Amino acid sequence: MQDRLEEMSAFFNARAEEYDVRHTGGIDAGEESKRLLASFLPEGTRTLLDLGVGTGLELVEVFHRFPDISVTGIDGAPKMLDKLRERFPNQEIRILCGDYLAADFGSGCYDAVLTAMTLHHYTHAVKLALYKRIYDALTDTGVYLENDFMLSASEFPDPQREEERLFAEYEALKREQHLPGGAYYHFDTPCTVDNQIKLLLAAGFARVEEVWGVRNNITLRAYKQEV
Repeated sequence: MQDRLEEMSAFFNARAEEYDVRHTGGIDAGEESKRLLASFLPEGTRTLLDLGVGTGLELVEVFHRFPDISVTGIDGAPKMLDKLRERFPNQEIRILCGDYLAADFGSGCYDAVLTAMTLHHYTHAVKLALYKRIYDALTDTGVYLENDFMLSASEFPDPQREEERLFAEYEALKREQHLPGGAYYHFDTPCTVDNQIKLLLAAGFARVEEVWGVRNNITLRAYKQEV
């Protein structure tokens, strides 16, 4: 078992200086995944909500493809957001520091919602509740794009068993360390690709497709309406 768990925002705040290196060089095809995400956004995307925006690695190509796009980015780590401001001093980004699990996204506000390597720390129930709010935040023709650490059948003989093992280990660590409930701690609990798709469909999305993947670095695109 790993060392003591850290509260989620504190974990990322403490690692703001090394985040970019870790997420481009320390993840399977990390740099490629950041570069390709913009290509999966619909033509004419004008408004984008980026949850767990961090230092904005994925936004470099987004602004290159859509120079006039309006972005709202939410993240709980202030030092990560400082890096975001440094990276995009002249771009239109509305930056919100806080927990995106509790933020108000509004209704029908965004052409696209994006998450990148941020949701593999949460349970099915937490994800389902978030996906429903993402669904509501999208315009009728909107899409949700999720790039994340997911358990693929190409890497694990039994992805479901591996998912259950990781969630059990996380709960054991919390008990062992006497951590209070009501907070989230940094520990990787990725879900299977199949479970991710099922959760998005359960949230109301009309169709979900896997558009890219290298090992366990997977990108899904979910459509609010069938196209």
